Amino acid sequence: MKIKLQHLELGWHVIALTLLSGAFVPLWRQIYVGGELAQDPFQQVVLIVSYSGLVLLVWHYRHIGQLLMRGWPIWMVVGLAFISVLWSLDPAITLRRSIALLLATLYGVLLAIRYPFLTVLKLLGTVMSLIVIASLIGIASGFGWAVMDYPHPGAWQGIMFHKNALGRIAGLALIVFVTLSQQYSGWWRLSWYGLSLGTVILVVGSRSMTALVVTTLVVTAWLTLTMLYSLASRERWQMTALVLTTILPISTLGVIYWPEIVSLIGRDPTLTGRLPLWQSLIGIGIQRPLLGYGFGAFWIDPSQMLSLDIALMRLRFWWANHAHNGYIDVWLELGLVGLMLILTTLFLLITKNFHSFFQEKSRYKFLFITIFLLYLATYNFSEAILIESSLGKAIFWITFSYTYYETQLNIQEI
Repeated sequence: MKIKLQHLELGWHVIALTLLSGAFVPLWRQIYVGGELAQDPFQQVVLIVSYSGLVLLVWHYRHIGQLLMRGWPIWMVVGLAFISVLWSLDPAITLRRSIALLLATLYGVLLAIRYPFLTVLKLLGTVMSLIVIASLIGIASGFGWAVMDYPHPGAWQGIMFHKNALGRIAGLALIVFVTLSQQYSGWWRLSWYGLSLGTVILVVGSRSMTALVVTTLVVTAWLTLTMLYSLASRERWQMTALVLTTILPISTLGVIYWPEIVSLIGRDPTLTGRLPLWQSLIGIGIQRPLLGYGFGAFWIDPSQMLSLDIALMRLRFWWANHAHNGYIDVWLELGLVGLMLILTTLFLLITKNFHSFFQEKSRYKFLFITIFLLYLATYNFSEAILIESSLGKAIFWITFSYTYYETQLNIQEI
């Protein structure tokens, strides 16, 4: 009986995490209902259903004190989101988004407390497998909903609502699949390798340049860390110095000759309008630099804007419903205070897991966490997925919260 209940519990997580990954439901709504998901009661119902499994936290009430002590950076971010109701452009939206952020954070806490790392990894692997396989089947079968029309004709979106959503979830899936392939042998390992190949195909087919570039960088980082692990301590420092002396000049040349490079590969030097958007947003952000405009309240309807500058920016960049940069979005919504909290937490978490990767026996756990954090940190230079709790992006904050507590807490799983 207990085994059956555990299977039901894990099955529920698969359903919930699939929904929170933005699979199926947003696409269905886009096809049959239309319109944006933002401020949508339907989305709120799906989120409530997805987070209903948090009742399991009741069984772990003894760890609440430990969570408050060791999880203060994340709780400060969540607390700041709630407090921003006081100065928000739209307090009602800020309150709803803050509650959703709290629930996403608690979901990560639940995963870290209740399940061993390999169990969580297999949960993510199952969710990503469903998305990847369903997307490949939809595209191969020629279903119209699996391929975008205007404004990106021919780009794959699979069972996601946009090509960029497919690209970023496929990148996350690749990290999960490659990690799982190292935990198994025989046919299971071949299966995970096959799914990894499928995710690469989806990244390329999505035509998301951000997903392609970030996935390439992450794979390079993965190979570099694996190589460093096989070296002696002194050799690691030497190799790290060699890598840095190679990367820094190349990066400098890339910045200097950026317009020529992007033109050579047939891309817009403005990054599809991102550069002028960022310039406009920075000018607006300076008006409220410390605390921002309120969590989740900046990208509301232009007709509701109290500031003429913001309304004009929204009309000029009508295609943008976020900053296309996670760090700028955090700054606009939570100010420099929120941005510094996030950057500090990210930096400390990456360095801690990087160090643990070379010191601990469970190296694949720390390698997975390090690579995921690098993926998250890099992806946010072009897309806003940092402090997001909406359908399609909540999975990233949940995974971030999980990796934080998996790193910080040493709790025996049930």
